[in-house]
Amino acid sequence: MSKEPIKRTMTVTAVERPARKLLLLRSVRATDYFSFCAEMGCGWEEVFNRIPQRLDAAALLTLPENMIKPGTGNTAAGIEVPVDYDEPVPAGCDMIVLPPCTMLYFQGASFQDEGDFGEAINILLEEMAAYNPAQHGWQYAPELAPYFNFGASAAQGAKMARPARKIGLHG
Repeated sequence: MSKEPIKRTMTVTAVERPARKLLLLRSVRATDYFSFCAEMGCGWEEVFNRIPQRLDAAALLTLPENMIKPGTGNTAAGIEVPVDYDEPVPAGCDMIVLPPCTMLYFQGASFQDEGDFGEAINILLEEMAAYNPAQHGWQYAPELAPYFNFGASAAQGAKMARPARKIGLHG
């Protein structure tokens, strides 16, 4: 029986985020999920997702240059928590404050086979690369927050988020 291909659809939702904290685990050499897990272990998702105050699920982060600490790379894992979060920081993690900003959330289609998560992520990345935020009055603002890759599940599809700011539309 042949399986149904993953739909090449994407929704984009602008979400206003207040000032908040980012709890993150930094890597030195990682460039993607698998190299991050090889370097730092895969227990980070469970640790971060157990924090009840989190604003969203744990994500793999691509840090902008202004958020990279010397001796670390641009790949980390983390979660956003409210700005008044004052619980202990897990061992090996950092906490930074992010300014208020708009996050553009990109959501891919659900799919049948849980094993197709990599394909779902790649399809969403392709759709995001073809998306022109300026046509909708936005420009990416990477200095405001990391790029979030929330991964993919069959029921939910792939999900990612990027910081953006409003721009004037030229008619």
